[in-house]
Order: sequence, then structure tokens, then C-alpha cells
Amino acid sequence: MTKVTATTVPDESALKPTLADADFYDAYEAPLNTAMLSPTEIFLRASRSTPRWVDDLMAIRNHIVRLFGLKDVGALKVAAKAPDAYEVGDRLGIFSIFGKTEKELLLGIDDRHLDVRVSVLKSQRNGLPHYVVSTVVHVHNLLGRVYMAPVGRIHPFVVRSMMGRAEV
Repeated sequence: MTKVTATTVPDESALKPTLADADFYDAYEAPLNTAMLSPTEIFLRASRSTPRWVDDLMAIRNHIVRLFGLKDVGALKVAAKAPDAYEVGDRLGIFSIFGKTEKELLLGIDDRHLDVRVSVLKSQRNGLPHYVVSTVVHVHNLLGRVYMAPVGRIHPFVVRSMMGRAEV
């Protein structure tokens, strides 16, 4: 299992300017053993490393939120498609691609209760390659606040588990 540590949203991330009015954010970093991987490849490998318990939680989440008229976003695991075939606007698992550069993949979900953005950013730490997964949430209403009460507590375990298991 790869060591994953809490960190701050990197200054070079497209998410950094959105922190001032965010209702929730976090960031985790891990070493990148294969420096040539693109941010999309990193995300694909992490999503394919999703533990069963996360899949089960997503299924429960999707069942419950449908009762409130929110989006069933599906599963975190992504179907096999070449990493370079994904473009801005495409779906990548539960997310839509909002931005894509050589160093950063920006994903997101917009719904009536909240908007989520996730960044996968390649970087260097002490001269060694690593990557940072940052999440920023903007809540729109009471339903979003109620939703984030449990999700905000579970989210770190999900991200750390996926990053720790990813073969990157």
C-alpha cells in the first residue's frame, strides 16, 4: 500500500482560487512511481483500484439520493478506454471532465444541492514525482449541507484508500 498523506491544495492547481468560498475541501498526495503517467492515467488507475466497500457505499448513495430527485452518478470505476481519448466534456466514471492539461485533470459533478470539483495534479516533492488529489465542494442549499455531513467524514477514507491501492 502506497503512503498517502494529507496536504494543502497546491498553488498551481486550478482549484486553488475556488477555496475562498468553498464549503468543503481537502487534498492528499502520494508518490508517483511512474512519472510518465498523465493525470488521466493516474485517475483511471486509482478508480480501477476502488475497494468493494466504496462501490457498496456508492450504490447506497445512489439509491438514497434518487428519492430526493438528485443525480444517480453511477460507480467510480471507469470502463476501459485509452487515457488520451478522453476530452473536456466527456464522462470519466461519475465525473465530467472540466479541464485537462499535461499536469492536471479537472473533474466535476454539478447538481442542484452542490457542485464538486476534483483535481489530479502531477508535481514534484523534493525532486521526486508525486501527485495530489484535491476536492472542493460548493454547497447550494440545506440538502447539500445535510448530504455533506456524512460524506465529508467518509470522503478522506475513500480518497486515501483509492490512492493507496493505485499502482502508479
